[in-house]
Amino acid sequence: MRWWIGGSLGVLCAAFLLAAPVLVQGQDIRPPAAAKAQGGGTPQDGAGPPDRRMQAEAFYELGVIYHERVFESLDLAIVEYEKAVKAKPDYAEAHYNLGLSYHTKAKLGTDDKALYRKAVAEYKLYLKYSPQGELADKAKQNIRALEARLR
Repeated sequence: MRWWIGGSLGVLCAAFLLAAPVLVQGQDIRPPAAAKAQGGGTPQDGAGPPDRRMQAEAFYELGVIYHERVFESLDLAIVEYEKAVKAKPDYAEAHYNLGLSYHTKAKLGTDDKALYRKAVAEYKLYLKYSPQGELADKAKQNIRALEARLR
């Protein structure tokens, strides 16, 4: 739950930077047309809207927040899938999804070989418990791809 609060706060801050009228030391720095449309005249110092650098930084921060959420969500998924296979070791779909989570985390992260090996092991457990399952072909394909990457 902690990531949601922090992520939401960051999103709100970034959204404020992008959408709110900006006041600097009490001066309206909206574009002159926007200020005139609301009867405010033109800014005295000729300042314009938030610059592109500020907007780019706000968009970047939003991207970082969402990117971090992906990894946090994968970690949470891994914990839950591990609990599932501990509770029911022959739960084929949980093994497949645990493998997929390890695979995804390794691929999106630092190309972690240990995570790739864990993914292969989980895909193989899926095949052990559900050799003709609907994900069998995909599990085999993922195993081949990861074993090639591990060579």
